Order: sequence, then C-alpha cells, then structure tokens
Amino acid sequence: MPDARSSRKARVVPFISALEKDRQVNLIALIENAKKLESEGFDLTNWNDITWKIKSGRLARQSGKNIIASSLIFHLPPKIGNAPLPDDWANLIKALVVLRFHRKHQSISNQRMFIAAVSYVAYEALNRGHRISELNPEHLDAACRLIASHYSEGAAYNMQKAIRELAAHCDANGLCKTHLNYKFSGMKRPDSTSGVGYKRLDCPDTVNTKSNKLISPDVFRILGELYQNVPKNHKYRFYILVLTLLACLGRRFSEIALLPNQEVTYDDERKAFIEYFPRKTSQGDAFTPRRRLYLPTATKTIITDVLKELAEYCNPARETASEMQKSNDADLTFISNVPEDKRLYGDDLNKLGLSHTLLYTTGWLRANGYTIADPDKLTINNNKPTYPLHYTTKAGVIKYCQRDFFPHLVQPIYIDQNGKPYYLKDLLLVRYRGLSSGAYSLWIATQCTHSMMTTFLRYFGDLASKYASASSNANFTSHHFRHTLNTLLDEGGLTDLLQTEWFGRSNPRDTKAYQHTSREKRALMLREDIKKGRVGGQIVDKLKSIPITVQDAFLKAKINAVHDVGAGICVHNFVQTPCERHLQCSADCNDYVWVKDDKGRVDDLKRQYSMTIIARETAEKKSSENNPKRSIDWLTHNDKKLNTLSQQLADNNIAEFDPHQYLEELSNE
Repeated sequence: MPDARSSRKARVVPFISALEKDRQVNLIALIENAKKLESEGFDLTNWNDITWKIKSGRLARQSGKNIIASSLIFHLPPKIGNAPLPDDWANLIKALVVLRFHRKHQSISNQRMFIAAVSYVAYEALNRGHRISELNPEHLDAACRLIASHYSEGAAYNMQKAIRELAAHCDANGLCKTHLNYKFSGMKRPDSTSGVGYKRLDCPDTVNTKSNKLISPDVFRILGELYQNVPKNHKYRFYILVLTLLACLGRRFSEIALLPNQEVTYDDERKAFIEYFPRKTSQGDAFTPRRRLYLPTATKTIITDVLKELAEYCNPARETASEMQKSNDADLTFISNVPEDKRLYGDDLNKLGLSHTLLYTTGWLRANGYTIADPDKLTINNNKPTYPLHYTTKAGVIKYCQRDFFPHLVQPIYIDQNGKPYYLKDLLLVRYRGLSSGAYSLWIATQCTHSMMTTFLRYFGDLASKYASASSNANFTSHHFRHTLNTLLDEGGLTDLLQTEWFGRSNPRDTKAYQHTSREKRALMLREDIKKGRVGGQIVDKLKSIPITVQDAFLKAKINAVHDVGAGICVHNFVQTPCERHLQCSADCNDYVWVKDDKGRVDDLKRQYSMTIIARETAEKKSSENNPKRSIDWLTHNDKKLNTLSQQLADNNIAEFDPHQYLEELSNE
C-alpha cells in the first residue's frame, strides 16, 4: 500500500574502489581513504580528537553569517547521554563527514545534523551489543523512532533523511552483512514544510491560499510605502532596499547578500537581467557557476533604482574592502597621516572614529597594554585628575584595528565558471563590521549577514508605524518572500519546470515545497480553464457533447484532483482507485489533460514524442520476427501515445521536426 514517503532515493556512490567480503576490511579502507584527503579546513585537525576545530576553508564560513571558526563534536547527543562514541563508530562518522564534504560540500549545520543522526544509530546498535557490520533495519527503525520522540517534526524529518543516507553509504561501501536499502516507514515531509490540509471543494474558504510561510498583501503594501517614504540617510534604509530585492526577486537571502556589484543588463532581445550565484545553505560555500536572473517586467524599474542606490550606499565600505584586499590587512588609511609619536587621547580617538572608552580601565587598548599614563595631563576644565589620564600611539591604534581582521575577509567568495574570483570588494552589499558598543569599525568591511536582517526585522513594525499608513505585527522571515512569490507564480499559471529554472533549483521536486496553493484550489482553477477553452484532452472533448446546463456538474464530478505529470496534467483521484494506466498518461488516458500553448512543457513534450517515434519504429521492425503478436501490441500502444502527443504538439503550435535529429542534439548538449 502506498504511504506518504517520498520516492526519492539517497544518491550516493562508493568511496572505495574494490569491495571485499570482509566487512571490517571495507570499513578500514573507507577510513583510510578519508584520512588521505586534505580538504581545506580538515588539514589542521587531529583525527583522534573528539572535537574538531575548523578554522579555515569553506566549512568554516556559514552562509549569511560572520563566523571565523566552527567545531564538530563526535559524541552522543545530550538527550542520549552525551558520552564519547566508541572508536569504530567515531571513525566511521568522521570518515563519512570528510568524504561527503569532499563530494558535496555540505555546510557545518548539515554535518552536525548528520553526526547527531548517525549517533542515534550507534546508540541503538551499542545497546544491543552489535557492531557496525551487524547493522540491520531494526536498529535504524529504533533510531528513527527515538529521534521522532526527541525532536520537532521538521528536525526529525531531516535527521531521518540522514539515517537513510547512512544506510545508502553502508550498502554502497559494503559495510554491513545485510543489504539495508532503507527508508523509515514513518518519514514524510512535515506539514510545517509543505503539507496542505483537505477541504471540501464547495467550501468558500477553498479559494483562499493560506500558509504560515506566505507574506500577507498588507506587508507588501507597507514595504512599498517604506521604500517610498524612508529617507535615504536613514540607518534602516539599507534593509528596506534589501527587503525590496527579496520581495521582487524571490531569491534566497544568501543569494541577495552575495550579489555581484552590477547594474541591470539587457540581452539581445532587450530582456532585462542581473547575474547571481545560486547558493543553498545546506550545500555550504560551494563553487557555483554565475547565472542570469531575468527580471519580471513589472519589477524592472524598481530593481534598476534599488541596485543603483545600494551601490552608492555601500561604496564607502566597498572602498574599505578594496584597501583590505590590497594590503591584506585592515584598512589603515584613516590614520596614515597621524605621526608615529603623536599622543592620542580620548578626544583624538573620537575624531578618528574610535571610542574614547578604549583608554578606560576596561578598554581594549588599556587592557592589552597599549596605553601610557600621563601624570601631567589635565582635564578639559584644566584640573588635575584623581588618576592619571592615559594616551595611546599610532602603533596601539593599528593593533586595535588589526584585531578585527581575519584572512577569510580577503579570500575569494566565489570563483565562477570562467575562473574569475569574486572578492568582498566585488559584492553589491558590503557593510562595516559592527562593534559591541553599537558603533561600526570603519577599518573592517564585511558581508551583509542574516543576523543583521533578523535584528532589523524586530524594528520593522516601529518603522512602519512612523513611515507607513499602518503598523505591522506580521511575523515573517526573509525566506518567506521566496515562498510567496513562488506560490503567486504557480497560481498565475507558470509551469513547474519554469518555476524550477527561474528560482535556481536543481530538482523540480523541490519546487513543490514552495507551492502553497491547496490541491482543492488547483482543481477549481483547472475547471475554470477547461470552461474557457484553455485546456485540451478527452475530458474537454466529452464536455463539448454535454448540455451546457450540466457541464458544471460534469466537471465537479470528474475533476477532484490535479497532478503534474511532466508533459501534461492528470486529474485522476488516487484516493478512490489506483492508476489503471500505470502512469502511461499519454496512452489514450481519459484523465489526462494539458494546457494549450504551455511553453514550459515543450521540451519534455518533444522528447516524449521523439522517443515514442523511435520505439514505434523498433516495434515495427520486430513485427516481422518470431513473435509478431507482442510487437503488434506494442505498435498499438505507441500509436495511442503518438495520437495524444500529436494533439499536444498542435495545441502548442510546434512545427514538424525530425525526432532522430532532435534526440541527437539533446545527447550533444
């Protein structure tokens, strides 16, 4: 019986070249292969340590955060004892962490989640006195159930996926006597991630799209008013501009924060676009090719103005980043004219943009021995102070500025497909590093981080009550704009394939998680499209022969579900009966329909048509051989598919083409 689990399998490849019958030999080979790798960040770690300190490389840099070091701890999670792992389990987990980072560059948070999940499996196996080679689905099930009782639905879902990945690694590398081929029976994408409830189609609330991940129209209206009314010299103007980009482009925050400095560009067809680097937090700081992002027509003017304003706003910090790049140090140009022996008192530090409190007893300069007491110095009232005033020199200021400089600030953030490196100075959004006092270090530039945006969102309501027509208590995150824009485009008729491409995703299945239109509303929308003549298929042909007075009743009875099946749409209700066509949708199926002039499905449609033509030609050749009956049945089946696909090609105004040449062109891409 089908369940709610995803059919997607964990895609892993063996890390060892030759598998042996002895599972322990395979485990040792896996560990030795991992030890040979010298991935950046792991090269300074001691393999036998329980805690690995990662101080360099992509793993140390977290998306949208100013983190200069990270750590990985190899012991049981606190909820199951927090004890160190036995050597064999610790070595296995360490090996998989190193190897999976080498292959896919997972982020530090993803690696920590993987370690915790596998530790639960180790806990269950150890309680039963079993070794790694004796691992079986019973251990994995017990670990998944325990995780479900210890963590939230969303966290448990991700950890259960990690256990499935562990099982795939064990199978691929011959680590267990049992072939696991494992997926937890209770694992499904949680409702908080992409689930939708069930409603009656005649319920008035069905036409409303609701989700806690969607931003209300009121927030968009308030954001528009803030964009128009907040002064350009306001300290929060920068964040209003960033929110505007998020609302118009639907990118991940890290993709907006790391946009290259640029203006809107036009291609040969006068279509406006900008360039960006697709980036996903779970994949860490991986090298990715630069891509074009074509702008929606209605947003072109806004994006053009926002990019120009941000480029101007961030120019001082960008110049600081450029100086840092040249000197491989903090930007010290602001004190270049200060004599080496000049005494710098509190007022002098204030004029340089530093805090006079640095000279106080608890100040950094004084605490680190970079101040000198001056018993002859008088106060501003020409009185002798109770305690001598202190001063510092240019050398002390330089040391203070250099304490905030780290090598990763001048390392490439991206390297594009042409080998061009992109540094901090090449980004659109560049900020001065904030200090604990609330001031900014004008000698250190850094990226715009997610924590900066999160802090600003706390004041969004106060800003709205001052500069907009209404205040807002809405609780939203930067990522909710991506969910909202994806849902709007989905309801507007953009196909799943085009949504996947425009939002920069690699897997069309991931797009489903961002579509919050209920299945009930999809069915209602399809009914309306059929009545307006925008859809083709056998249902439409039958509808033409039905009296107008009962057409609505026919559509209500026939269309209760909507499924995307690549080249078209299936309206079969799987709750009632299974698929009688076994997913051969185009083979004269009554429940198969398609939207006319749907450009997003043209490539898949042409591919299916070409492959069906070749399959028919093959069956025709074999019809004269020993078993003609089977070939004739296959001919009939392909003729049904060609009849349907030909109608779709005609509805999409696709001219005749050579199927063989088309498939050859695809293979050469």
